[in-house]
Amino acid sequence: MSATHRVHPNSNGTYRPVDPPDAILWDDCERCDEHATDALGLDRTKLRAAWDMMIAVETGGPVRVGGAEYRTANEARLGRLLYNVYVITQRLAR
Repeated sequence: MSATHRVHPNSNGTYRPVDPPDAILWDDCERCDEHATDALGLDRTKLRAAWDMMIAVETGGPVRVGGAEYRTANEARLGRLLYNVYVITQRLAR
């Protein structure tokens, strides 16, 4: 199942000012909440974007468009999850 997310409007048709339209995962969305703790449901594009963001934020790697910071709580949760995977793979590679 593909979990591509589009901009999540509020019930009145406007967009949450705290969540940028290009967020990988939004806050206050059940499906985004699930993906923040289980990245396997994300499609390849979203997973790659999340990985690149994690590298920029957690390791000081190349900054992606939008800057090197998590913009939603769900992006931060996903980033920490992916960073744990990154650390494990680095330790096993030694």
